[in-house]
Amino acid sequence: MAEGDFTLEVGFEAEHFANAVDDCLGGPGSNQQKQERVLELVQRFYNHASERLDQLRHRGSGNLTDNEMDVDDAEDETDPAATISQIRKWESELQTWDLLQRLVTLRYPQTKSAAVTGGLDAEIHSRKDDLWGSFVAQTDRTAERKTVLEWLQHTATTGPAIDELIRDLQQNAERGQIIAHGCIHSRTALKLHKDLLGASRPLDPLAANVAQSLMTSDKAPLVSQLDPDAVTRQSRKLEPQDEFFERAIWVGCYQLLRRGCTLAKIQEWCAERTETWRAVSLSALPSAGIGDAVIHKEDAHSIALWRRMCFASARHAGTDEIESAVYGVLAGDIQSVEKVCKSWDDFMFMHYNALLRSQFDSYVLEQCQPEMSANIDQQFAVFDAVQYHGEESTTEKRLIKSLKVHKLTRDEALMPLKVLQAALITKETSQHFLQQGVVLARERGEVDTEPTNTEADTHGFVNGRDYDTLRVAVHVLIVLSTLDDLDVSTSLSPTLEREPQARAIQETVISSYVTLLRLAQYEELIPLYCSKLSMPRAFEVLSINLRHLTDRDTRLNQLELIQKSGLDVLRFVKMQPRLILSQLGNVEQEAGSRTEPFQIIEAGPGSLKYGRLIKIDFFGEDPDAISEEEELLIRSLEWLLLVDEAWPDVFFVGVKVYKYFLGTMRLNAARQLANRVTMSQVLQQRISLGGQEEADIAHVPEIDDAFWADQLEAIGDRQTSSRLLATQARIFRDLECLVKALDTMETIASLTELSREDPSAKRDFWNQVGNEVKNAKEYVEPMFKGWLLVDEDDAQCLQALRDTYLPETILAYISTLHFAGTCVSRDNLLECMDLAAVMAQKDSDITACFVKGNRMKELVEAFAACSKALAIVSGEKKAAASSSKKMREMGWSRDLWSDPPPPVPPPKPGSHDPSRLNTPVTPLSPSTTPSLGAISVEGHDSSGWQPATRHDSMRTTSSTIDPGDQWLPGILQDKSKQELAEILASPKLLEALTHSVDTVQPSLAESHQALHAMLGENLQLAAQLADLEARLTHQRSTTQAQLLSTHALERQWRQKQTDMDHALSPFAPAALYQRLGQGVHEQATVCHAMEESFLEGQADGAFASEREALDWVRRYREAKALYYLRQERKNRWDEGRVGGWR
Repeated sequence: MAEGDFTLEVGFEAEHFANAVDDCLGGPGSNQQKQERVLELVQRFYNHASERLDQLRHRGSGNLTDNEMDVDDAEDETDPAATISQIRKWESELQTWDLLQRLVTLRYPQTKSAAVTGGLDAEIHSRKDDLWGSFVAQTDRTAERKTVLEWLQHTATTGPAIDELIRDLQQNAERGQIIAHGCIHSRTALKLHKDLLGASRPLDPLAANVAQSLMTSDKAPLVSQLDPDAVTRQSRKLEPQDEFFERAIWVGCYQLLRRGCTLAKIQEWCAERTETWRAVSLSALPSAGIGDAVIHKEDAHSIALWRRMCFASARHAGTDEIESAVYGVLAGDIQSVEKVCKSWDDFMFMHYNALLRSQFDSYVLEQCQPEMSANIDQQFAVFDAVQYHGEESTTEKRLIKSLKVHKLTRDEALMPLKVLQAALITKETSQHFLQQGVVLARERGEVDTEPTNTEADTHGFVNGRDYDTLRVAVHVLIVLSTLDDLDVSTSLSPTLEREPQARAIQETVISSYVTLLRLAQYEELIPLYCSKLSMPRAFEVLSINLRHLTDRDTRLNQLELIQKSGLDVLRFVKMQPRLILSQLGNVEQEAGSRTEPFQIIEAGPGSLKYGRLIKIDFFGEDPDAISEEEELLIRSLEWLLLVDEAWPDVFFVGVKVYKYFLGTMRLNAARQLANRVTMSQVLQQRISLGGQEEADIAHVPEIDDAFWADQLEAIGDRQTSSRLLATQARIFRDLECLVKALDTMETIASLTELSREDPSAKRDFWNQVGNEVKNAKEYVEPMFKGWLLVDEDDAQCLQALRDTYLPETILAYISTLHFAGTCVSRDNLLECMDLAAVMAQKDSDITACFVKGNRMKELVEAFAACSKALAIVSGEKKAAASSSKKMREMGWSRDLWSDPPPPVPPPKPGSHDPSRLNTPVTPLSPSTTPSLGAISVEGHDSSGWQPATRHDSMRTTSSTIDPGDQWLPGILQDKSKQELAEILASPKLLEALTHSVDTVQPSLAESHQALHAMLGENLQLAAQLADLEARLTHQRSTTQAQLLSTHALERQWRQKQTDMDHALSPFAPAALYQRLGQGVHEQATVCHAMEESFLEGQADGAFASEREALDWVRRYREAKALYYLRQERKNRWDEGRVGGWR
């Protein structure tokens, strides 16, 4: 069903019914009390429908008074009058609630209302010889048919009044306002004829002078007597006007029987028309309703005979079809009554009346003597409706099916509420709601959930656009299913199936109604109806119909309503992302199957000033262009943030969503997620960071830290592993940093393009560039070491993301530093050089991604371009002599890139000067000078290490005398030239002789010793640095945890302080002063009122007595004294004479 294809009109009934359901079905209590509240709920539905129907009828007739107007009926104010269709709709709804109320009272007899009704019946039929009472109590089927017949009789009372039905007949009778005195036109004609004949006795119709002359006004034979059976006995007619009057009387009698009126009302109606004999003829057999006279067992044979006489009159003696129908109702006949039936209700009344009277006749004959019963059956014919309908157990079902094909009732029988009423009567509510669910499921496109055992015919069921009918069906389903759950002893089959698939289809009725409530913007009612669904269907429907909400306060209000409805808010917020991800399929497989490369760097060589340019708008031209499922995934994470216990799932679900977005190159969606659900939000709102404005996105407590375990314990989560949570948090942080880094680089790319177009940019522009570069550094920092390198089951997906995004992001970051270094500050180029050193370390994991992607050449070229830019910029713009604090901390120096002094010229070859034959002292290279200088300036650390020792040892001159260039090892001095030539030809032998302990040159041996000493010193220093690093890391984690705890205590203190201020606010000076001022004003008013009342005196003008005057003076003095006391206190306060505050 397309949501925008129709305009939904929902009246205030939606809220009214929801409030009724919430009031009656909510709250504790025993099953007995809950059952009573369910029946009270049905009664409230019935009363509401009755009130609405009365309003529509009054509005249609123009008789609606101001007191009958309802302020909630705003939707009807524009209608000039109530339409016939609205009246019929509410009539059908009223009938449905009436039927439901009667049947649940009967089928669930444990309720208090059922006991009351049963007690009333028992009181009326308490006598053991009451035939009708004992017959009704004989079987449940009999009692239920009696209840249905009563309902059918009651529904007829909602139709037009009897006087309105017979108005046309009365007018044709030409009697004016006279409704009594029988056939006055025929009586007048008989008198005139008797006067003409001079007869004083009743006329004989067989006499020749009478037979030829006694005619009606239309020349038909006129009866000679006016007794009730004269027409049938003489085969003559009444005057036409009297025939209309006679038909009007029979129509009234039929309607009295059709509406189940009591004997007293029938007698009253007939007595008004002086037709008491008709009331006598209608009262021998009881109607379905209570209140008739008791039928004694000794009258059983008379009752049986009377029914057969009525049957004979219905089939053979009636002069009119309506008269035959009256006797047919009394006899339980079908053939004679069927002629006057027009509606589905009429036919149902005809059949149920026939069934009940046939059953009662059989019961009556059982009470008679066998001989008498046999004699009655043999001599007098009667219609047996039980035998006519066949099998007793399926009578109702076959009757309902026959009405669906009958030409007069097939259209009405397929109306949705009539189909529902039929299902209630035949106890097929389970199958009805199953077929109703199939219709709605097909309409919603849920064809896969259609069960295989449903019938193909689904005509006569409500569609998803008919709100009012669907509302009735939903609340009938809620009432029946609630009673089924409360009354486990009932023999009825449950309305909601136990089989999951069939139950899911039945619950589609409720879920469709929930959808209509959402379309009508009644979201606050949705949790109530979702609570009536099974789990987890309730959370699925709830998630689908609330995920469109975006306002935070509205969401929090919905969470309160969900909790009030008895649903778990934690399961609800967890269900949303799970439901959306399941609809998307295997998102991780889809993310891993994408082969398109990620490329944001422009192809080709870069320029000296800008390096390789980053593509503009590589996220997309429209930053808000995301699909519906992407938006829903982000909203589901926002819902998770609103529940205190759900913050760990933000990491677990967020990682899945990030994998899906980044794996499928949905960069806009990833950016929206990174901006709307951030690591900082989770840390601030859910992990007690207090008033800290922004959490450090680069810091996530280590996996082995107890931080996460403490946070899980705070929310009572003992199932989630703290190690796993820390891993997911780090992955979430890493992916968020990637997205924000890319977003920042896209901004920098746009700024680069603007600077190229307008080189004369102002200072504000470059400040913006500097801020963006600073943000980029912050977001890229976590990517330099261990980015997405965690122990996880799905490490392959994370590795794919590393291979896809890490090389391109690092290259874009180098281009960013290149641009910032040439246009903002050369310090950015120095940072780029430091980045090269970091990536060149042995434990760096970044270079592996470049090698794997065959992009190492691009990385080297990028660093080379930055080095060249740094050298050129340094030559053009001399750096200041002093370095910044950061440069000192990092060991940077711009002088490094200045023109170095010329090197010391090498010694001349072949020189034999002993001073030049020593081991040469090589000057320190420019690349090592800054770091060593920095070390020497920093001094020694806590371990007592002196870096200057190493520096001085490198400059120490060898104390060994150089033997000269003629020196040979002793082992070679006795060798021949040929042997020496062979040794010179073998590099391995030369190397062995050079480094052997026995043959090494003394100066070389001393150099080796010095080198070994320095290597050992380096190892010692490395061990000390590693120990310091571990200690620093531990101290940092401990400090961070203590900082978090401190912020949490600060926030708790501020909350306690706020609560204290709020509690003491009534006793604050301002509040006390305000109360004192109000007291003064009120007391002055009291005194003035007493003065006015004294001056006005009594109403009758009498003087007050002395006692009354004294009493008034006393009371006035007391009031005035209190006023002056308060006034004085206020004056003292105003003057500052109140101690303690001033």
